[in-house]
Amino acid sequence: MSKVVVKDGELNDALKKFSRITSETRRTARKHEYYLRPGLRAKEKSKEAARYNKRKY
Repeated sequence: MSKVVVKDGELNDALKKFSRITSETRRTARKHEYYLRPGLRAKEKSKEAARYNKRKY
């Protein structure tokens, strides 16, 4: 379970930090959800990069 300590009423900063921690946790859980062979992992990584670049520009 992810925890963040709120100091001196800095609730917004604590929420941002908590959001960042939980997104990292979801990302790693998705990454380890099932086994991918190294070749397929590289192919999926390049697909993701292409999708990111297409969306970015």
